[in-house]
Amino acid sequence: MLKLTKIFRDEFGHTDKNFAQHFLVNDHYLNEIAEALEVSEGTNIVEIGPGCGALTLKFLEKGAHVTAVEIDKKLVDFLERYLFFYDNLEIIHDDFLNIDKYQLPPRFSFAGNLPYNLSTKILMKTTAFHSCIDKMVFMFQKEVASRINAVPNTKDYSWISVISQYFFDIKKIRNIAGGNFWPKTKVNSTVLLFTPRKRYFQNSNIENEFLEMVKKSFVTKRKTLKNNLKNDIADIENILEELFANKSIRAEQISLKGFITLYERIYT
Repeated sequence: MLKLTKIFRDEFGHTDKNFAQHFLVNDHYLNEIAEALEVSEGTNIVEIGPGCGALTLKFLEKGAHVTAVEIDKKLVDFLERYLFFYDNLEIIHDDFLNIDKYQLPPRFSFAGNLPYNLSTKILMKTTAFHSCIDKMVFMFQKEVASRINAVPNTKDYSWISVISQYFFDIKKIRNIAGGNFWPKTKVNSTVLLFTPRKRYFQNSNIENEFLEMVKKSFVTKRKTLKNNLKNDIADIENILEELFANKSIRAEQISLKGFITLYERIYT
């Protein structure tokens, strides 16, 4: 077990189940995550949920400036006590979902082992910082990562796939078995690397309308796209026939490019 995690375990005996805390203790995988972000001296890293600081320490030792956002006061106190001598560390005691742009550096990379129950919300929150992001490396429950990185015509393809891939190019780094965490997890995890893409819609109102249309398209997965959108778009059946030659097409059959084409045909 890694030194900081062992100290925490010896002091407190357990993690807080309210925050779904499971700390990665495999040093090789921690190094791999740090390397994926190409961290060097002066790199700005925003770490979401630093936990006991095992990954934080990897960044700090490479000379990066780390802004660590931690909701658990016990962990904030722990990090301040054991990492106080690093002047390139700033700790923010808050829920990341409450963080505003002005609290973070002008440009940075995100990192974090995200709590399983909040990972989708956190990923969507990061899109608000899209113009500031260099890269992101996050760990998700394996099943969630599969949905994020899914392609059309697969069972995992959903609105989260379309929206994530609208904002980012996504690459799978690796799977990590539950035995590499303390406490051990009952499920496996996956590390994903995100690189920001140029956003197709530059107007925020138009972009938000597009994203809302994507979500509505998947609202009832068993229904056709026509049935999911018919309350908002009167001639949806004719439009689907025109664009896809299939008025009974389902949302999971349509690519990101297809959704953009559909939006432009309907709203512009």
